[in-house]
Amino acid sequence: STSRLKGKEVCPTHYIRAVVLEQGVLAHLRLTIACVANHEEQFRKAMGAKQKADAKRELTAKRRQLTQAERRIAELDRLFKRIYEDNANGKLSDSRFQMLSDDYEQEQEELREKLLQLNEEINQQEEQAENIERFISKVHEYLDMDELTPAVLNDMVKAVYVHMPDTSNGHREQQIDISYDLVGILPASLLNNL
Repeated sequence: STSRLKGKEVCPTHYIRAVVLEQGVLAHLRLTIACVANHEEQFRKAMGAKQKADAKRELTAKRRQLTQAERRIAELDRLFKRIYEDNANGKLSDSRFQMLSDDYEQEQEELREKLLQLNEEINQQEEQAENIERFISKVHEYLDMDELTPAVLNDMVKAVYVHMPDTSNGHREQQIDISYDLVGILPASLLNNL
C-alpha cells in the first residue's frame, strides 16, 4: 500500500504469498507469546517498565515537583501584583519594577514549560506501564493459540511491514516486521534474550 500511496521511489513494488505471510506471523506470535508468558518480569524490565515500587516513587516525586511548580506560579502572581501596586503607589521605581517584572515573568514561563514537561512525563510513564500490563494480559489470553484468526490478529497486531525480498544468497528471503498492539515492534534481540 505504501508503494501505491507514496510512489515507487519511496517503496518499490514487492509481494509475498499470503500463506507464507500467515505462517510467518503465526510463528512470530507464538514465539512472542511464549517468551512473554514465561518471562514476564524480564519483559517488563526490557520494555522499560520499572518495578511498581520504583515507578510509584518516581511518579510521586514528579507529582511533588508539579505541585511545587504550581505553588510557585501562584506565588509569583501574588508578587507581581504586589510590585505593581508598589510601583503605582510610588514605592518602587519604574526601572526596578520593570526588572522585577521581567524576572518574575521569565521564571513563570520556565515553570509553565516545566509543568508541561512533567505532565507529559507522568502521562507517558503511566501509559507505558499500563500498556505493557495490558499486553501481558492479552498474551495470557492466547497461550493455547492453534491458528491465526482475524480475531487474534486484530487483537494482538497493529501492523505488519513486508520488506523488499533479498536474493543475494540465491534464495528469496524477506524480512517481516510485526508491530504489536500497545507495545509496537519488539526487537529480535529482546525475544532472543528472554
